[in-house]
Amino acid sequence: MDLLADRGRRVSVEELNTARHLANAAKQAHQRKFDEIMIVDIDSHHYESDHLSEIYAYIEAPVIKQIAKTFHQTMGLPLFPQRGSDQEMGGRITRSPLRRMEKSPYKDGGRHDTELTLRWMNAMGVDYTCLFPTPMLSFGLHPQVEIEVALSRGYNRWLCERVLAHEPRLISLLYLPFNDPDACYETVQEFGDKKGVVGFLVTGVRYNAVHENEYMKTYALIEEMGKPLAFHAAYNWQNKYMEQMNRFISVHALGFP
Repeated sequence: MDLLADRGRRVSVEELNTARHLANAAKQAHQRKFDEIMIVDIDSHHYESDHLSEIYAYIEAPVIKQIAKTFHQTMGLPLFPQRGSDQEMGGRITRSPLRRMEKSPYKDGGRHDTELTLRWMNAMGVDYTCLFPTPMLSFGLHPQVEIEVALSRGYNRWLCERVLAHEPRLISLLYLPFNDPDACYETVQEFGDKKGVVGFLVTGVRYNAVHENEYMKTYALIEEMGKPLAFHAAYNWQNKYMEQMNRFISVHALGFP
């Protein structure tokens, strides 16, 4: 099978290799002596949607798990809200969709992603990378709070057990289901001491007031653990002040606080 790559050249699946693509970056990293510098990538996006079948298996609520598995087999991504419009990819290197085609020795999604992540880290001289999800950055807009809680807990369990537990160079700010304050507190309780969990993340695309008293016990617990609380924004084209934009670049430029 041929795939469209950069500059219009067609490459085979066998050629899709991160280390090969980043050969020049590796050369530059060596020349600049990056191996002598501690480098931590704190904005590393993980595409959890690549392994939904594995993640859905970690959902504990039986009804939500059944809905997820059934729809995943027939109609795609039932638990994710519509984002309004996909990012325009015209003229860009098609690296994101091609990453699913890159081979590794592992069939397990966690080990596969770990292998590919280490390839680019090693090439670019990165010592640690901090992972967080990507489609789930908009999950705070889901109309069913219980769906956000169930899937985020399943994803956090999958990430801790399949990825973080096995590779010390991969760390994470775990997703907090901020639409449910009690679930946030329980998330910090359960995962705060897991290997590789360096803090917690609130996704900024939602309408909760962060100063509400119902979140204070969660903040206090995170503080007691000596870990940070981070916020990551994403665009929401359905916001009234964004609806006037007719290009994704406008939404991206103005939609992030």
